[in-house]
Amino acid sequence: MVLGKLKSKFEKSTQTPVIQAPLSLSVPASRREIFRYRFQAGTNIGGWFLLEKWLAPSLHEFNNSSDDSEFAAVSSSVKQVGLDRTITKWNQHYDTFINDQDWNWLVANHVNAIRVPLGFFVLGHDFVKGTPFEKVVGVYEQAWKKYKGMIEVARTHNIGVLVDLHAVPGGANPDSHSGVSGGGKFFTLPSHVSLALDCVEFIAREVKDYDNVIGIQIVNEASYGALAEKYYMQASKRIREIDPTQCIVLSDGWDRRRYAEFVKDKPGMLVDTHVYKCFSDADKSKTPNQLIVDASQEWLDTNMIVGEFSCTLDTSTWNRVSNSDRARLRAEYGYAQFHCFANKSAGFFFWTYKFEQGSGGEWDFREMVDSRCFPKFYRAQRKVTSNGEQEAVKATQSHSAYWDTQAKGAKMEHWRYNDGFLMGWQDAAQFWAEDESRIGQRTTWKNARARQHALTKGGSNYLWEFEHGFDAGVETLLRSVL
Repeated sequence: MVLGKLKSKFEKSTQTPVIQAPLSLSVPASRREIFRYRFQAGTNIGGWFLLEKWLAPSLHEFNNSSDDSEFAAVSSSVKQVGLDRTITKWNQHYDTFINDQDWNWLVANHVNAIRVPLGFFVLGHDFVKGTPFEKVVGVYEQAWKKYKGMIEVARTHNIGVLVDLHAVPGGANPDSHSGVSGGGKFFTLPSHVSLALDCVEFIAREVKDYDNVIGIQIVNEASYGALAEKYYMQASKRIREIDPTQCIVLSDGWDRRRYAEFVKDKPGMLVDTHVYKCFSDADKSKTPNQLIVDASQEWLDTNMIVGEFSCTLDTSTWNRVSNSDRARLRAEYGYAQFHCFANKSAGFFFWTYKFEQGSGGEWDFREMVDSRCFPKFYRAQRKVTSNGEQEAVKATQSHSAYWDTQAKGAKMEHWRYNDGFLMGWQDAAQFWAEDESRIGQRTTWKNARARQHALTKGGSNYLWEFEHGFDAGVETLLRSVL
């Protein structure tokens, strides 16, 4: 059942209700909660609802300029062949870029989530006023409907969707994946921010009833140093007023520790960080072996997702080794990233799933998985056969014996450890039953359970015993099936 009364009690006591995730997680966990809080093992599907020339060159057929943005593609097409033919071409792309074979491949390779970028202009007429896309908005009349259709298809495959507002008005950075080239003006123009807030509110309302929408990303790759926090709080308020349970994903603006601190006390907010080792001069100066070590030691936590990464290293890096070693080192790099992200974050999304034409090499998720340069999640094919009670008794005895020795005379509350263990076991078992999923946002989930426990069993200086028990229950369950 859902502990609705506990939720009401908590919401009255908190000072910032608009940024709080729902305290009253369902007991047992709901399918919606499992979708949102499980570890997300996924890929981006770039070039589908937000064009990039290197991913979908056919839609740049009439674009002879150096500008490789979507606006350059769509405006040149309208100019050359007219609105109707451009509409037909764009809709055909939406309908065919991903097909049944792609969905089946994703399922067969244990992908449980996709991050699907979109531009604000995909949302329709009401969201392009005062922007260049106002002139070509007719091209996108069916786009949002088709995007929602994608969410529905994903749900039939048990795949979650991170709705990624990748391109915001004015561009969060100057790169062409913002929909226009030479952007980066978003955070400095109030009219652009206001329009984006309308966009996220619209998206929140439109996807509220999809249990497989695992979050709304409110911006992609904010420029370093951008004053983004005000927009993040405003967007979160808009979303939470419509759907208090929705996960909200924000860009780290290439400043991971800053935004890790920003979300720390804001349950239900996740930081999107991008990990690339092929762009900076420092990374270009390293050998593949050095970057493999760096990849295994990446600093992350379970309030983060790695929203983009690849197996790509710069040519200057590869030139430091022989060609005969490249395939082996590429695989070592891919595996190092996989194991680091799987153990330290709430999820990962490779950039990108596929290219419209031919091979994408080290940027191509399908190619990297098929060539065994990037692993897929192991499937143990084992079911949970215990309710955890015997395991809880044994673990609580061990916990009690240790602390009774370490804290002689203290009136500790070891029963809280037992309660935590059983809750952790039960939650982990439920996630496992859903396609062998694991709890991804472990800290947020555990804190919510601990608050529920405190409201039902009373507060205490020994709530940490519940939390320790919860962690032990999760880990013991996983050891029993892996």
